[in-house]
Parts: sequence; structure tokens; C-alpha cells
Amino acid sequence: EDGLSKGLQQGISQGISQGIKQGAYEKAVETARMLLSFGDSIEKIATITGLSGETIQQLEKDLQPR
Repeated sequence: EDGLSKGLQQGISQGISQGIKQGAYEKAVETARMLLSFGDSIEKIATITGLSGETIQQLEKDLQPR
């Protein structure tokens, strides 16, 4: 029973941690999109958000009208 309780607590803790990381990533992407719309450089956006240049370039392509 003690092992089950520890395992459950560890699983909950890992789930919370993953959720926080995912939320932070989604906020960084949202910020990057906004900065791209203002015309900021990829380098500046990478510095501000912590996202890679490649990720920001992909976001930029996704924002361009087709």
C-alpha cells in the first residue's frame, strides 16, 4: 500500500510538471506569434521566448497568408 501511494504521488507530480512545461511552451509560442506580427527579428524573439530559431521560422511560415 505504501508503494502504491508513493507511485501515485510520483505520477501526479510528474503530470503536474509536464503540464506546467507545456503551458510555458504554449505561452512562448503565443508571444513569438505576437512579436512576429510586430515585425521583430527571429533572433530577438528567440532571446525573449527561449524558443529555437527553427521553431520561430516555422511559426513565421504558418502566419503567412497562402
